[in-house]
Amino acid sequence: MTIDDVRALRLAGRHDEHVQAARAHVAEHPDDVHAQIEAAYGNDRAGDERTAIVHYEAAYRLGVPADLRRRFLVGFGSTLRNVGRTDDAVNVLAQAVEEDPHYPPYTAFLALALSDAGHPKAALATLLGCALDAARGDAFDGYERALAEYHHELLERAVSQP
Repeated sequence: MTIDDVRALRLAGRHDEHVQAARAHVAEHPDDVHAQIEAAYGNDRAGDERTAIVHYEAAYRLGVPADLRRRFLVGFGSTLRNVGRTDDAVNVLAQAVEEDPHYPPYTAFLALALSDAGHPKAALATLLGCALDAARGDAFDGYERALAEYHHELLERAVSQP
């Protein structure tokens, strides 16, 4: 089975088959970043997040292709958070936001990681900023300016007293 066949199983929603195929493929091709990514996704979807982390970290070290990076980093950061590695999750997601600030999922998942890492003010500020950035037009019914001020106030408080 090729890596394209493995990926096709995932995309078709055939998750039980995907995880088995991904595990077999990565065992045969441990230095293939695509195999590591599929194994990470398959194990993550199957609820085996600790095994998924091993594959996420291997793929990260190998270098995730740019066209797969966004979804990969969200999955990696989220799974780090889910296994209790909140500081690592914050680092991965904060770096992702810094490198690609216009992708709202990074910011949303960073807010979750900040909350779990014990930084509620920073989490709230981050999520409010994400909502303001993602909102279209007058989604906040004219309260955009007030919410932006609260956002800046929260950021200042988060920095001065995390």
